[in-house]
Amino acid sequence: MAELQNSERLIINTLFDHTIFTSTPTPDMTNATVAAINALKRPRVQRKITRYLKDLVGMGPDNYQENLLFLLGPSQLAADDVHILLATLKAIINEPNLQTAETTRLVTTEKIVRQVRSEVVNLDEKIIYRRITQLFVERLNLLTPDRIDGPTPDQTEFVTEYWDVSPDFNAVAKCLVDALIAEQNTPKLSLIQQVNRTLLLERFMSPTTTPALWPILVANKQAIAKQWGELKRFVLECGSDYALLLDTQHQQSAAMPYIVALAVAHSLGAGLPEKDLNQRIHEIAAQLYPKKTISVTDVRSALLENALIQIDPHFVSPTPLVQRFAVQTKPKEGASS
Repeated sequence: MAELQNSERLIINTLFDHTIFTSTPTPDMTNATVAAINALKRPRVQRKITRYLKDLVGMGPDNYQENLLFLLGPSQLAADDVHILLATLKAIINEPNLQTAETTRLVTTEKIVRQVRSEVVNLDEKIIYRRITQLFVERLNLLTPDRIDGPTPDQTEFVTEYWDVSPDFNAVAKCLVDALIAEQNTPKLSLIQQVNRTLLLERFMSPTTTPALWPILVANKQAIAKQWGELKRFVLECGSDYALLLDTQHQQSAAMPYIVALAVAHSLGAGLPEKDLNQRIHEIAAQLYPKKTISVTDVRSALLENALIQIDPHFVSPTPLVQRFAVQTKPKEGASS
């Protein structure tokens, strides 16, 4: 395997984090990102990135006008999320001010949410707004929140929310739609590629959670660790009964759902039935933040996304990663404010 250059690592890591890598420089981009965009114009760099990802997980990125899209398959999105994604693409592409050469690429948040709601009728506007934010702001980085305050300081204040639309929105939209409607032919994966996909998606493996793949990981752990090490980001930690793909770029979050998730994971001991997990989340959240409302869904997401728990098949237990973090369950100072 040829050694990756810094620009190639940046592109691949961005694909892992945000699914897409867009080709138009913007004023807020770092010099490293602009250098990566320029590097991507070279066919050799495109081939090298594709070869690395195919070797690692059995598939490379889709390329549309040098905007890269990396999806392991639409099954990663629930049906409602796919519906919201497609309806949002349609609503924004059809916005009149985006059809012209205007430099301002703002769309009104409320208007877009209402248009999406007219098509995704089974969800309310608050849920749709949250899902659009998760998909297009946090994951894809195609929309950036913006606000225009008004009218004047001596009048009644109001704030109108906008989304600033990426200049690559239409090109990425075309790539997304093509990927979602294309016939999904799962490639034949080697056993090591199956292990790498599991590590990428779950970050945690054990003889219990992945009994068929565990011997493959143990027998090839040095080669697998070297593959991931090429990105200068991930470290494969293997114990006698677990493996963790540690992300050295991941910063411990101070968000309340994450703090609650850590405390919940610490409280599990030998584990508990999955059906009792929500009640445990409510109990821990009440201890930590007695005057706050903490979303159970957000806490469950933090538990899974940070590899703090494993569910097998209807029983929840903590992963070894939990022991890396200290946590206290006394109410936080200021939690009642």
